[in-house]
Order: sequence, then structure tokens, then C-alpha cells
Amino acid sequence: MYVNRNLERKITTYLKTPEIIAILGARQVGKTTLLQNIFKNYPGCKFITFEDREILSLFQEDISSFSKLYLSKFDILVIDEFQYAKEGGQKLKFLFDTIPNKKIIISGSSSLDLTKQATKHLVGRIFQFQLYPFSFYEFLSFKDEEGYQIILRELIDKIQKTIASKRETLPKLSSTIKNRFSKLVDEFIIYGGFPRAAISDDTQEKKVVLKNIFSTYLLKEIRDILNLSEDFEIEKLAKYLGLKISNLIQTNDISNFVGVHHKKTKQLLNILEKTYIINLLNPYFTNKLLEISKSKKIFFSDTGFRNSIIQNFQCLSLRPDRGALFENFVFSELMKGELNSKYWRTKSKAEVDLVLEINSEVIPVEIKSNISKPTLQKSLISFINKYNPEIAFIFSSDYYDIRKFENTIVYFLPFFLIKVVFDFRS
Repeated sequence: MYVNRNLERKITTYLKTPEIIAILGARQVGKTTLLQNIFKNYPGCKFITFEDREILSLFQEDISSFSKLYLSKFDILVIDEFQYAKEGGQKLKFLFDTIPNKKIIISGSSSLDLTKQATKHLVGRIFQFQLYPFSFYEFLSFKDEEGYQIILRELIDKIQKTIASKRETLPKLSSTIKNRFSKLVDEFIIYGGFPRAAISDDTQEKKVVLKNIFSTYLLKEIRDILNLSEDFEIEKLAKYLGLKISNLIQTNDISNFVGVHHKKTKQLLNILEKTYIINLLNPYFTNKLLEISKSKKIFFSDTGFRNSIIQNFQCLSLRPDRGALFENFVFSELMKGELNSKYWRTKSKAEVDLVLEINSEVIPVEIKSNISKPTLQKSLISFINKYNPEIAFIFSSDYYDIRKFENTIVYFLPFFLIKVVFDFRS
């Protein structure tokens, strides 16, 4: 089953520009499938992979012959698994500069080497895009066979118009729609958006797929990058971070737990971030004396992957980490929607889970497991008093309401309406 990805439209938009396109993302997120689908009916495209060692050797040893075989006769050249190439950026520059009017597209599973190579030699010649595991709405595109997602899109559109017009009344949301999509959010959070796991209807198969992604692909890639003979430290670190999602982390605490030097801890964290496994969130602040300005908050790019690492696939209602998973879900969906978020915390312990800056506006986003009435907690009130945002969002399992506090309109929305946030200002 092929699932249309949001990135497809963006890639096709840039096909007529001269720049090289680089598609980066973790292993098994569907980069190869995406590119093969885009170009499957395009006669002027040549698709190759550097997992083919003969093609890779020719690229590295004889770029002129490589060009004659794979670029000169085609309009578009797609190179998959480009991270295997040594000094790949320099050779791409040669192809780009010597053979005009050709489109080159590369993909790779790690930004560590690929980005470094590309940016060093290809300044002004390359556009980079990230492909993540399925977003919740990509997940819905194949999960919701009855077509309820059409109703959801209409509802989102109405809410966005409500926000844009600053009305203080939300459109109607039935309990049937609310319950249906809330259950799908729970399933998505438990097993995540890696395509092979998400598409499967068998829960045991989902678990096996996620376990293999971690052990076969991630650990192997990191071993190769660091030239490690074993992966005990990186596996121990990943499990430690899995238990700390949505929390602030301290490098010293990690070093003591894993049993490695402070400097190596930073290196391992960087590896996990550059291989798209974790995200380290920076604080939002304007006053270093009163607000946290250095400590980082940990999230995983995919909650299913995280659950596999800690070996816990229990339903959310039974889990003590339910709130942390909901917060990670909101963060990762905003990330996939190309919104950069931060967190806010004062030295007196007031905290807002996520803070967005959109078109010069500051938007606080709070995440709660359950809400029964439109109450604002003291931390959010503190943020509103300090920064006076026009709007704020509070996401929870199923609460749906609106309230005005001072000059700020606060929207209480279920998690499945997260798309409201990254669409209404576009």
C-alpha cells in the first residue's frame, strides 16, 4: 500500500528549479518509496542507489564515466542512499557545474555526513528537505476507510476561520467524531508513524518491525558512523532518554547513568539527533535572570519508536507516562508541519509546554491528559501576563471549548485537531 506524503507536492514544485534536491530522514521512513512513486511514470528519470557497490565505486573513482552513464542521457537523476559516498558533495558540484539543465535528487538516512558534504561544496546549489515518519494526518489517509477525515478537514477549516476572525464561538463537534479520532490518536501514539509498522493491522507485527528498525538499522548505522565494535553505550543512552521524554535533561546525569565521559555523552546525543531519532528542544526566554536559558528538553521524533526502545506498548489509559506521550505527540506533529517550537520555564518553576513563533507572534501551547472545564493554570497565566499573546492553545484528549483571558483567546482542542495550529497562519 502506498500512502501519499505531504512532501511530494513540495518536491514536484522544485523539479523545474536548477538546484539539487536532498531528501533527508531516518531509515525506514519511506524516502525510497516516495521517490520511486514520484518518478515511476517519468521516462526521462534514472533511479540508482549507492547500495549498489559497483555504481558507488564508479561515482567515487570515475565521475566522468558515471556522468555519461547515468546523467547525460536523462533529464533527472535520483541517487538513493547517498550517505555511502565519500566526498560526495564535491562530486555533485562537478556534475552540477559541468552538465547544465539536469535535475539531481539525492536521499540519505543521516544528516551527519550528507549535510556536511553538501553544504561544504554546494552552497547555493542545493535545497534540503526532511522526510519524517507519517504524520497523524498521513496516518488517517489510509486508516480512515469510511472517509471521516473529510469531515475532519471541514471542521479544521471552520476552526481556522474562527481563529482568523477572532470569533469566540467554536463550530459544533459531535461526540461521535470526537471519540472516533481520539481512539485513532491513541493508536498512533502507541505504535507511531514508521510506515511499515503503521500500515500493519497486526499489533505483534508492528512491535517486531519497530524492534528491527532500532536494532538492525539505527544501531548498525551509528556503529558505522562511530566505527564502534559494539553498541552497548548508545543503546543504554537511547533507553535512558526514552524514559525522560518531555523532561529537561542534564548532560552530567546522562554521563553518570551511561558511564561515559561528558564529552562523549554530547557526541552520542548529537548522533541520535542527526540520525533523526531524538530532538533537543531549546528554551524560549527574554530574561536570563528570571527564565531558563540553557537546559534542553528531550523528545523523540516518533512515539512508537520510543515505546519500542523502552518495550512498553500498553494502552494509554494504563500508563504513567501518558501525559509525556501526549506532549511528545504534539511536539512531533508540529515538527512535521515545519513549525519550530521551544519550551518556557522560569526559575520559579512556572512552565509552558511549547511556545511557537509564527509571523512574529508568540503562541503558547499547553498539553493536558484530561480537562473537564476551561480552567487556566497559573503558569499559562504568568506567560500571558508577560507576553500578551493574541491566542493560546490547550490540547487534551477530548475537551473542546473556548475562553478569553485578558486579551488572549484560549482554544481548548482535542489532540486530533493539532493541524489547526500549523495551518491557520499559512
